[in-house]
Amino acid sequence: MWFFKKGYLVSMLAGVISLVANQALAVTGPGASMKNSFPQDNSCLSTSSYGGIVNNCTYSVQVVGTLQLSTGYHATSIYQIYGNNSWCQTASINGVGNAASFGAQVYTTSGPKVWQTLNLGNLYVYDGTGVIFRCSLEAGGIIGTFTAQ
Repeated sequence: MWFFKKGYLVSMLAGVISLVANQALAVTGPGASMKNSFPQDNSCLSTSSYGGIVNNCTYSVQVVGTLQLSTGYHATSIYQIYGNNSWCQTASINGVGNAASFGAQVYTTSGPKVWQTLNLGNLYVYDGTGVIFRCSLEAGGIIGTFTAQ
């Protein structure tokens, strides 16, 4: 009986450690850490109360953000984006600058503006680099967070 209880406790503990480890592998950046690509857009980007980046321009603005990750394939996503006419893409460039890996451009769904998740797919990250998130954020659009595992 004690062996069964002990085995059960060890199994439960291993499950909890695994769950915590998997959550720790995710790297998340707040939308507010994204920057505009062009200086003329400085005046129309703002930060929301929860740390997202908001496009107050009357036109789409390109914003970029980065996450430092280990070498290998990583699942990437824009975890929270508010809009109906925005898109995002990921890229990783090797340290020498003679190779790159790009993800597909993924668009928000059309219709009324709603909060969505854009799954940007798996991207290979080169040694010593990270992932670049590039988005065209529509007027009135918001990016809450971007993440990679």
